[in-house]
Amino acid sequence: MVLTPVRLKPKPLREESPRQKTKPSTPKLIPTKYTQAEREVTCFFANNNTADTISQPEQTYSERQSLADTALRRLNAAFVDYKDISTNPFIHARITMRGAIVFTTGNDQSNVVCKDYISIIKHALVYYGDCERVEIGKRFSQFLLHSVPTHVSIPNNSLSISTNYPQLVLGQMPHWLTPPERRENKVCCTIVMTLTGNVKKDAIGHQNLIVCNRQCQLEVYIPYGRSTQCCKCQANGHPAALCQNDSCCTVCAGPHITRDHPCTLPICKQGPTCIHPPIRCANCNSPHKASDPNCPERIKLGTLNKATNATNQGDAPMAGASN
Repeated sequence: MVLTPVRLKPKPLREESPRQKTKPSTPKLIPTKYTQAEREVTCFFANNNTADTISQPEQTYSERQSLADTALRRLNAAFVDYKDISTNPFIHARITMRGAIVFTTGNDQSNVVCKDYISIIKHALVYYGDCERVEIGKRFSQFLLHSVPTHVSIPNNSLSISTNYPQLVLGQMPHWLTPPERRENKVCCTIVMTLTGNVKKDAIGHQNLIVCNRQCQLEVYIPYGRSTQCCKCQANGHPAALCQNDSCCTVCAGPHITRDHPCTLPICKQGPTCIHPPIRCANCNSPHKASDPNCPERIKLGTLNKATNATNQGDAPMAGASN
């Protein structure tokens, strides 16, 4: 008996349903060519007591922004007056609570070109005081290393990091996160590791690093101070990334996240942009949003932070841990 092979007919290709068809991507009118860090130029000024200084803690948000507008005009004018520049390089300027001016270039312009014009920047801003330093982008990236043995000195910890991971270029000597009195009787603590350049955690490629024969958990360092306001619970003193409190609305102080803020008016887009009553600050109980820069509690904390030069106010928790 001879078996004849049976040819199977190929199944017709199944057509994609309209839902399965991928829509062509719409090109963006304003493409994001560079990240925010690649577009920022920060100018740091010496502390002085002149009337025109930008680092006075009693200045309101409107006063600081007015100074920032003037600085933006003056700096752009200085660049345009230069023979090889025809357009305004900067589109935004802001003044930090510590008195630095942060300029932002356009969406299609990197801040790298500004490295050749630092003298022009300093001269244009001499009206505001002595510009001590101009920082182009983010020079350093900081990370936390948990479970570092306390009996090992900081130089030896630094040597261990450099030896085990030569790809990581330390921008400065590591330092302990907490003061000596808080490290007493502890076998392991946390150090702050500073790397040169704008380094992301994903680019390192490891969740743990071996330091002095210990497996140390790697975590992004989030600095904060007394005046840092949490956008989740609206309280001061910690960022949202470290918040373990319940959500609180910045518009009405209700027990919900701000983007879920309701409004009965049909013309309102709701959420954080709502300007209709009831509006209440979660920190001072006044009829303004908790994000209002003129909130008395926020001004008080900003002044205190300026006077004490406060930085990080406590231990950063272990990643994934809860207190």
